[in-house]
Amino acid sequence: MGIFDFFKKKDNRQENVSAPVHQQEMPVEEIIVEEEVVEVIPETVLETPLQPLPVEDKKVNELYEKIKIYSDYVVYSIALQLRGDFAPISAFENENGEVEGFAYMVTDPTYGLSPQVVLSNMKEKFENELKEGKIKSYAILYHSQFNDDGNHALAVNPEELKAITLSYHFNDSEEGNIALPYAFENENVTFKGFAEFSPEENNEIMNTQLVDGKDYFTNREEIKSPESTNEAGIIMKKSNVHSLANMWGGIFGFQKFQSQQKFSQYLMETIALCKADDIAADEKAKHTEFKDITFKTIISDDFNTIYPEVKTDFSLDFETKEIREWVNVENNEAIVGGMARDTFGLWFFPTDYAANKNRYQTQNKLNINISGIIFVLDLHQSFDLPDGTKTDEEFTAYKPSQDLPDYGCIDFIGKVLEVKESELLPDGSVKGFILKLRLITNPEVENFFVVDAFVSNENMRFAALGVGMQVAGAMQLQGRIIG
Repeated sequence: MGIFDFFKKKDNRQENVSAPVHQQEMPVEEIIVEEEVVEVIPETVLETPLQPLPVEDKKVNELYEKIKIYSDYVVYSIALQLRGDFAPISAFENENGEVEGFAYMVTDPTYGLSPQVVLSNMKEKFENELKEGKIKSYAILYHSQFNDDGNHALAVNPEELKAITLSYHFNDSEEGNIALPYAFENENVTFKGFAEFSPEENNEIMNTQLVDGKDYFTNREEIKSPESTNEAGIIMKKSNVHSLANMWGGIFGFQKFQSQQKFSQYLMETIALCKADDIAADEKAKHTEFKDITFKTIISDDFNTIYPEVKTDFSLDFETKEIREWVNVENNEAIVGGMARDTFGLWFFPTDYAANKNRYQTQNKLNINISGIIFVLDLHQSFDLPDGTKTDEEFTAYKPSQDLPDYGCIDFIGKVLEVKESELLPDGSVKGFILKLRLITNPEVENFFVVDAFVSNENMRFAALGVGMQVAGAMQLQGRIIG
């Protein structure tokens, strides 16, 4: 199987390869490699043969002879790119002259390494092993800004994607870089070939056959989230991939938030407004305080942010079991998990974590306000449970979100107890509803688990809301300490 038919086979096991490391998303729509990526000089036959002339022996391209042992990984890197995966990969030549692949493997979706760290770690690892005589050579492949200008800097933004750089070092020569430039045109990508190699040499690399089912990365290093247990018995974990984008999609509507820059601009301007000392408090409140929701800002020398907080008077007793701090925002945000009412598990985003970090980490027993932001809302269709039990009009349930399990999000079936219209922004242009939803039905306690939740009109899949309806959807839970 060559690079050009890599994705033609529907049952190709290579299609299940996952990204070896966490990589900033760089969407590329259905990239197709044109088969004529490298010019092939056709064989020609002259009608009147000329007298043979003395021909010098073909000069051996020493660099090509060294690099070609990594052809599998050049093709593999291209194949990953075709799937929108721009993660760096690497391989090395062991003491016996065999080539083996190496990759960092993400097993915890909440914690990964940036491409910059991956490149640095790979290079340090291989250089040490090269000096110690454990390997003969290595090659690291990553997407770079190379544009026939000698610039092999890592591409960190989509507009910087110019080439696949192969960084190499052999034990009998100096280290160096070569690049395989590519160009995007509509939905196609064309590879131009390594400038250091002839068309025939480039074709030999590009026509390398990948073997179905072969494990090309027999050497892996697992990336684990740092974890410890503090003196209060609370498990402390770290995350470095979380963001608040989904919450704001829940407020403004996902499609509008992604397609209209005015909402992101509003949030940035509001942060700037709240940072200004010469702006009156009531003027700031016009942009942050609304009837049902506060756009809560945190302003400091090192950390500035803004997130929505749905107002509520519902609270419950909570015992903290685990905290996952977001190191990518200086540990000022987190997801907190534990047991509510000594009965059911609960995870939520604490809107007061920056202010109450010490209390969350040292006090196991807390009283917490809980509210929510609904990402998608639909009418519930009754179904039978696996044991044959039929779900009636009072049935309610929730579970960790299938799509966002590590964000304190849930998939739910709830009963609407109250509905009221809600407006946001100074001009009231963002519209939605505040729903009081029952998520757990307890015959003995009416409000055993009831959540006030905001849903944007843009995120509803039906038109008319009413009390008594059974609805289903996905929701971000949030909370804060009372008192």
